[in-house]
Amino acid sequence: MQITILGLGTLGISLGLALRRALPEVRLVGHDPNPERTREALRWKAVDQTNWNLPGACKDSDLILLAMPLGEIEPALRAIAPALKEGTLVIDTAELKVPVMAWAQAYLPSSTPFIGGHPILNPDAGERPDPDLFRDALFCLTPSAQAPSWAVEAAAGLAHRIGARPFFIDPAEHDGWMAALEQLPALLGAALLAVWSTAPARRDMPQAIGVRFARITAGLPDASSGRLAAIANRESLLYWLDRLMEALGRLREALKGTEDEAVFEDLFRTASHTRNAWLKSRQESFQGLPVPEDQPGLLETMLGLHRLRSSKKR
Repeated sequence: MQITILGLGTLGISLGLALRRALPEVRLVGHDPNPERTREALRWKAVDQTNWNLPGACKDSDLILLAMPLGEIEPALRAIAPALKEGTLVIDTAELKVPVMAWAQAYLPSSTPFIGGHPILNPDAGERPDPDLFRDALFCLTPSAQAPSWAVEAAAGLAHRIGARPFFIDPAEHDGWMAALEQLPALLGAALLAVWSTAPARRDMPQAIGVRFARITAGLPDASSGRLAAIANRESLLYWLDRLMEALGRLREALKGTEDEAVFEDLFRTASHTRNAWLKSRQESFQGLPVPEDQPGLLETMLGLHRLRSSKKR
């Protein structure tokens, strides 16, 4: 069996490492337009080989994983569609599902099942490639209406094999939550950098930037993906932006006054309590999610043996 990973950043390399450990018999092929990333993937032994040609990397694959930025997914789907053999399963990992599902329907042939996917990593996940990056991750899955049952089972099996928990969700509902949990923090980080870029002090004391500023401005999307995500999820993002601006407005008014000093103490106390409660409830709800049985059927679908059984029936 051959699996192709498109996109060899931290996520793509980690996928390769996790699959290497879970399915050592599988052949792993990687592709990334950045030569430095392909060399890094080979150095980590996350893939067996790389192919600079995008359709060529997918030609003989049974499973294709798109671990690339949102802005690269539409042209990638358009490019690989003619090269896919019948029954190749395609899964993406983008933070938005509605636009990706639409692109897959527009470009992929009907014989190519597509499952939308998005691994929401553990809050303590590191920034370096790691085969355990997906441990305790919630792997959101949004199958298309046309996806056969074996493909849905295979996607759930894949999530399980790399250490994550599969979680099926409607694409629009998923994107509504991502507006608050992924896009809003990214916009806030970009806005903070825009403010800092106009400050004269940035030239005088660049070393003053500490861990808090670095963390909140880390992991920003590339320009194309950020634009696409904002426009594609405009309504949900506007709703959460309005809520954020209302909260900031209340803080501004409290800061202008002298009688509202307790507002800030309450703010940080409540925030700390909310975060601790969230982490606790996350762990509890995670433990309550069903774990797919590690039965032969799941692995068989991963290995493409459903085709063998179908041909025997004929």
